[in-house]
Formats: sequence, C-alpha cells, structure tokens
Amino acid sequence: MNLKQSVSTTLNIPIASAERCSLEDVNIADRPVDLSSCELVIHESIEEIPRKSWDYLIGDSLITRSFDYLLAIQNSSISGSRYYYPVIYDRDKNIIAHACIYTVRTDFSQLLPKRLFGTVQYLRKFWPSLLSVEITECGTPLSWGCSISVGKGLSRSSVLPLINDAMISIAEKSKSRLLVIRDFLESERNDSDQQLTSLGYRQRSNYPLARIRVRWDSYNEYIGSFRARYRKDIKRRIRIAESAGNGVEVLDSFGSESSRWAEQASVIREQTKGFRREALSPRYYENMDYLLGHDSKLLVINNRGERVAHGMIIFDRETTSATFFGRDSGPPQGEWFQLINSVIRIGIERGSKYISLGLGSYDGKSILGADIEPLVVYRRSTNPIFNFLINLIPDLMKPKVRLHRNLFKTNC
Repeated sequence: MNLKQSVSTTLNIPIASAERCSLEDVNIADRPVDLSSCELVIHESIEEIPRKSWDYLIGDSLITRSFDYLLAIQNSSISGSRYYYPVIYDRDKNIIAHACIYTVRTDFSQLLPKRLFGTVQYLRKFWPSLLSVEITECGTPLSWGCSISVGKGLSRSSVLPLINDAMISIAEKSKSRLLVIRDFLESERNDSDQQLTSLGYRQRSNYPLARIRVRWDSYNEYIGSFRARYRKDIKRRIRIAESAGNGVEVLDSFGSESSRWAEQASVIREQTKGFRREALSPRYYENMDYLLGHDSKLLVINNRGERVAHGMIIFDRETTSATFFGRDSGPPQGEWFQLINSVIRIGIERGSKYISLGLGSYDGKSILGADIEPLVVYRRSTNPIFNFLINLIPDLMKPKVRLHRNLFKTNC
C-alpha cells in the first residue's frame, strides 16, 4: 500500500510514520486547487511536517493552531490523549489544508444532575465504562476553537468530507465510536452546517466563550467606560485582593517551577463542579514556556513572598488568551479576579483585538465586560444504534447564563 492514497477511492487513509515520511522539502500551494486530485495523509506527530509549511496556512493570528502550540501539547502527555494531524496535499505535494485530531476519554456523568451521580457510581461496579466514552475530536486541544486550516481557493466546508474520512480512520484505530468536530461561533456556521449535516453530524452546544472585544486605547479608558456601579465594584474587588497582600508578577520564563504550577492547577480542577478540564502535568508548563517563548507568560499572585496562584496567557497578533489558572489550597482571597483583571490590562496594552477569557466562570468574566458567545460542536457516532441513542440526549451544555449585561456607558 502506498503511503498516500487518493481520498476519493478509500476511507482507510494511511497513517504516516516518521520512518516512511520525509516532508522537509514540501511546498505550499498558493492557488485554487482541485480536491478530486488531492491526497490525504494522517501524521502521528506534528514533527513529521515542516513548521514553516504548517504555520503558513494559519498566518499569525491563530496561535492555538500553530506548530509550536500543538507540539507543546503533544509533548505534554495530557490525560492519555493521542494526537493526529491530517494533511491534504495537491498533486504537486503542496499542503493545501490541515487539522488537528485527537482521542480523549470523557466522563459524561459530570454533566448529570447531582441526584443521579450516586446511581451512576453504583452502576459502574457492574459496568465500569458507563457514560465514559472514548472520543475522536477535531479541535484545538486544551483551548476553544476549530483546528481546520485551509489555503487560498478553498473553503473550510470543502475539506470537511476529507476531515471526516480522517476521523473515521482514526476512530477505527483507537476503537472510538463518537466523532466530534468543534468549535464554531455563530458567524462561522454558515460555511459548515449544511456539509456536516449531510455527513451525518448533529449540532450541539459547547460551553460558551467569554471574550472581550477591545475598543479602548488604555486600561484607564476601559475602567472609565463602565457605568459607575460596575466601575466601583471592580475597584472594590481589586482593593480586597490587594489588602490581602496580593501583588501580580509577570514571568517571562516559568518552566523551572512547573511542578508548583501543575499542583496549583490540580487544586482548581478538584474544586470544579460539573465538567472538569484535563489534568495538567508539569510538562505542560515546561513545553508552553520553552516552545512558545515570548508568546506565553505566567501571571503570578505573590502574597508576601509566596507565589500562591497563577494564570497563563498566550498571544498572537490578534488575541490575548487566558488559558489555565491555579492556586494553593485554602480559602480564596480574590486571586482569580485579580489575575483576570491583569489579563485584560495586558491585552489592552498589547493592542489586541480580542481578549479571550475561555470557558466557564461566566458571572465573574461578564462583570469585567466579556461577551458570552455561544459555541457549537457537531457530533456523530460510527455505530448506528449508539448514534440513535446520543441523539436522544438533551443539549446538556446549552448556555444557562446571562449572555449580555448593560455594563458600559451608552457612548462606549
């Protein structure tokens, strides 16, 4: 069997190995292409693909799709996930589209009402995998967003059948029956909805995104744009944190204390009610520091000489993004609010178009001016019976939060 096969003739797309695939001389297509003559290769490591070729398709405004971000995640060994990188080549072996797909085991019992949790735990004595599902997921790992990038002359919807082929191949390899493609903002759905529906996918909600559209030239202008009652509330919260002895450090290099940060992240994870994010290892912080370099920083709460909490931020040309937060165990003393406020200050000072505050903790983020934007995912099962059953499950992640607040003066 050839390493690459025409995607129009088979669903068993070959998964490449480093020994059989050398792509250092690959070019990038910069003209309209005919997909019928293209080939799809699924790489098991992003290091099999030239960094420059990969990043060319994403530009400089999508750091969570970048080569170095994905390599950092791949090298961090998080939650037993495995990562795959489907790449579409034209007949001249130019890269015209790519994506990130990974497998992850997800415990859906976290989404159930508390009254049912004890019943699920009891039933797991007889059926250990109840509501625990291996998912083949196309998306940006440990962040919100779609991972599919396309070159000139292509739309995302045009390559979705090939991405679906890749997902089926990976799901067969990993014995996964549930396929998920995420995340789509409302403004992005028109390009993909019809195509994904024709492929058998059904739409569901993800948790919404908290994001600020920056329209201020300075942090002081941002604070001054709030209505009086909200401005006073923000300043009061900051005073409470500072009166507890908290100050904010910005660390350009933070990998040397990776064990501390991973332990603090685990405190937040254990305290989270409902759906929990992936457990982080120290290697996550080491890799994000080393591989992203000046595009990542750690904000640290220093309380009288002790580094008691942290929040990571990453940057691209368009967006300042908050990723993971953590703190020492014990009662909170305003650390989270102080860190979020510092993320906003830095994003404004950098001239970012958006400040992405991620998923969850919506009340606190909306008080600081974040818009709560719905996100949509598409999912299907390769097993017809299982597909029928999951379509009966209600939309458990549909937003139950207030999407808009009237925080700002009418002229802001």
